[in-house]
Amino acid sequence: MKHDTGMYYWNDGERLVLFLTGRITANEAYLLYQHVAPWLEDHPSGMVIADMDATNYIDSTTIGTLIRLHKDRRRRGGAFVLCNLSDAVEDIIRKTKLIRYFTVITDEALRNLEHTAYEQMPRRSDQTLDSSFVLDAHNDICNVVPELRPQFESLMEVLAEDQR
Repeated sequence: MKHDTGMYYWNDGERLVLFLTGRITANEAYLLYQHVAPWLEDHPSGMVIADMDATNYIDSTTIGTLIRLHKDRRRRGGAFVLCNLSDAVEDIIRKTKLIRYFTVITDEALRNLEHTAYEQMPRRSDQTLDSSFVLDAHNDICNVVPELRPQFESLMEVLAEDQR
């Protein structure tokens, strides 16, 4: 499988699987959240699975987005899991001290489905990233792992200023 950056989805009613591939940064995280928001509303107790077998990098906005998805599912009685983490993503999740925050599973059937459905993957969009989305994502990280706040303070100040 190639490692083009992108995302594609599969659902079977009450379960939505997000296949994330390549380098997932703020732009992709923003698009991901925009695309899944209607499904989240329509399936308040549904399960969301983020399959990251072919993901070779996630940035802090992506981590914050995963936290947001996790909080949304937990608040509504649903579930959110990370699945088939690549070594690179697992290392990032461990370094940010979130490995116990998330439920992490391995599912070979989803890994095989991903390889089958790869050609259906939409490619990167040029849609403009909303800076409030990035700010909210970093606030989510700092609320879950407060000791990371000093690392993000200057970025968060710039983003908050941009909102004014």
